[in-house]
Amino acid sequence: MNPKFRITTTRDWPKKGRSALALTLAVTLFAFATPIFAHGGFDHVSGTVVKVVDKVMTVKTAKGNVDVKLDDKTELTRNDQKASVTDLKPGVRVVVDIPEGSKDKIAHSVKIGVAAAAGHDASK
Repeated sequence: MNPKFRITTTRDWPKKGRSALALTLAVTLFAFATPIFAHGGFDHVSGTVVKVVDKVMTVKTAKGNVDVKLDDKTELTRNDQKASVTDLKPGVRVVVDIPEGSKDKIAHSVKIGVAAAAGHDASK
């Protein structure tokens, strides 16, 4: 066998090198796994507003329409500024945080974005 082309394995590495490799892998896996579990105790509903009637907002999502209740504690924001229910117009994009497992689907917060692209009808 030609010594120039020797294949090494982790057994050939010094113990210190294996520990560093294990630590690097652990940190990398943790860094990539954190966003997956970073829901903060909330379920997220994202889509466009279809309508708001009697403090119930209907959001068109990729899976269909979802009704979300709004109450006096619901935080409404647009561009990190306080917003109001009147800002929830049909076609406006929203991300809603609902406490995980909530049966009533009362929104904890609603982040208001921009209107959907021209030619997109949120009521369909």
